[in-house]
Amino acid sequence: MKRIFLGFDPGGFLGFGWCALSIASDDKGFDIRSGTCSTASEALAAAGIQVSPTAIGINAPMYWSPDGDRKADQIVRGMVLSKGGQSSTVSSVNGLRGACLAQGVMVAALAREHWPEVNITEAHPKALQQIYPEAENFLSGREFKNDHEQDAALAAYTAWAYDKPSSDWCDLRAMESSIFDPLSGSPPAYWFPAT
Repeated sequence: MKRIFLGFDPGGFLGFGWCALSIASDDKGFDIRSGTCSTASEALAAAGIQVSPTAIGINAPMYWSPDGDRKADQIVRGMVLSKGGQSSTVSSVNGLRGACLAQGVMVAALAREHWPEVNITEAHPKALQQIYPEAENFLSGREFKNDHEQDAALAAYTAWAYDKPSSDWCDLRAMESSIFDPLSGSPPAYWFPAT
């Protein structure tokens, strides 16, 4: 029996990436469908799944800190810098565009309306690519029409990793001291490699 993982990359008009990742029960074979659209509701409809996904990854903040910059962002920014990347790869929540903030939470809320118990994790595809070699292996040999589709695929990959916890990954959300959570139900994670 296959498991379905969804990934979303909210980016506004014609820049909202979506991905449906179907994984074989042995975790060896998988199929990817992806595309772009403009809104959260279009992205969910385009993914076109009728069964509950196992988990969903969203490339947007799923919670905020009333105390300023989130600890999770500081940690991921530090990881990216340690690999020779740029600090701008991991923006502060206050520096993000409206489509990412509004449509990211919107797709999570709409998904919870359809599947109240679905596991959701925040994802950071650009940082993941820079610090986690397995992300590049996952992308290897696959072609995407644009960065939005690729980032949505990496968000689905993050959801897959969230479903099979290992000591290589951790929930960065657990490191926050103060959280404002805009979603109802079980809080989304921020599943990221602990390297």
